[in-house]
Amino acid sequence: MVTISREQAISMFYCEPYNESNVVKLSKLIDDMNNIEICYSDDPTEPMLISLKSLYANPFKYHQYPAFLKDCKKDKDNNHANG
Repeated sequence: MVTISREQAISMFYCEPYNESNVVKLSKLIDDMNNIEICYSDDPTEPMLISLKSLYANPFKYHQYPAFLKDCKKDKDNNHANG
């Protein structure tokens, strides 16, 4: 199964290209909504918005996406530059 980050899922939810400017803009839309989070039920390629209360009350039904770790990308870039 493919791992989809929270940022990729947000871009998919809004049907926008996955790039840095869209990630910043679209993540802010989700983050500014109180008590709402992006998640998936069965298929991680079908993101949905749900209340945090429902998300936490049904941990076997709803799953959160992992956050994209910017430091991992920097480490990878540094390894290629040093290698």
